[in-house]
Amino acid sequence: MIRRPPLPFLAVFALLACLASRESLAQNAHTGMVSHGSHITVPSGTVDDWAIHVSPRDMGFEEPRSEKDNAFLKFECYVVQINQYTWQVVARYKMRPWEGEGLWHNGFANYLLVHK
Repeated sequence: MIRRPPLPFLAVFALLACLASRESLAQNAHTGMVSHGSHITVPSGTVDDWAIHVSPRDMGFEEPRSEKDNAFLKFECYVVQINQYTWQVVARYKMRPWEGEGLWHNGFANYLLVHK
């Protein structure tokens, strides 16, 4: 007799548990894309009721036929709480596409907001 691993059973059990939950998963998590300086406001409660994660989405740019002198110097991607309901996103990068000083540019970030 061939013994099958319990993985398919566990996957079905997890799916049924999600479907049978009293609260929709969509109410517990929100995602999106934002640009530098944008605000993310919690859908309910305060920022203390939510966990937020931001990650870089679009940072830097391509300079065709002149990539030997480019330098990606730094990127910043985080949020700053501005009141009890809202965060402001910092998503920017510093790039030097030519000889000389680098310049700051606005970028984009992904965010994941999860109810605690």
